[in-house]
Parts: sequence; structure tokens; C-alpha cells
Amino acid sequence: MTALRRTRKADEAPRGDAYDAAVRYLGPRPRSVAEIRRHLHTKRFDDAAIDKAVDKLRAQRYIDDDAFARYWIEQRDRFRPKGQRAIVSELLQKGVAREAIELAMGEREPDSEVKRARAVIKRPITRWLSMGEQERKRKIHQYLAQRGFSYEVIE
Repeated sequence: MTALRRTRKADEAPRGDAYDAAVRYLGPRPRSVAEIRRHLHTKRFDDAAIDKAVDKLRAQRYIDDDAFARYWIEQRDRFRPKGQRAIVSELLQKGVAREAIELAMGEREPDSEVKRARAVIKRPITRWLSMGEQERKRKIHQYLAQRGFSYEVIE
């Protein structure tokens, strides 16, 4: 037996409440306000319903861009370390304000960028040990630059 999936027409109103849809979207991980707004727009909720849902979520402290930026940076540092440029870029794509990003980045240790860069190259450097010095340096530089580390940190 196959399950038939009902598809919504473009002009059909969304089912349920915008608040409920936003809470379900928040289930797997925290989200920025812009991510929630984008998601609710794709579900075809009107602007008034989206604003009401976002206001309610803010009042209940389910969404907060400052806390989200700190969460994202902490998760990146722990599971997929990237350089400051890459993290700032990701947060901007998620709709977090630059002020919130700078505030969250300011809470990090000043030399943590170098420690993260060393941790990032720990695994792949074993593949590059057989290469010549120049080639290995080029590989390390390219690898770290792709992950958003600044030139000063790479050197």
C-alpha cells in the first residue's frame, strides 16, 4: 500500500496556526528570527500572523538572536570548527544582526582562533607529511582559508 501525499495549491491557505508551525520548526535546534520568518513565509502565512507568532515566541524566550549567535558559535567550535570569517558569514546568512554577532564573538578567548586552526588541521596534515615543505604549506594555507581562517592566523 502506498501513502498518497496531499499537495497544496499555491493559493491554498496554510493549515494550523503560525505559532504552532514555528514551534515545530524550533524543535530540532534553535533558530534566528529571520529563519523563522522565512520558514513561515514558505508555509504561506500572512505577515500579521508571522509577526504575532514571532512576538509570542520572543515573549516566551523561545527565540533570541543574541542567544542564537552564542549557540551557533559554541556548536561550531565544538563540532565543526571554522574561522571567524566563516562563522560571521553563516550567521549573517541566517539573518542575525552584525551587532549580535560581534557581541557573541567578543566573548571568545583572543587566542582561540589559533587553537581552532591547529585542531582543524590535525587530521588532514597526516596526509601531507610526505609532501615537500612548500607544497605542504600551500595545502595547509588553502585548507584553512577555505574554512574561514584569516591570513594572520594561517601564518
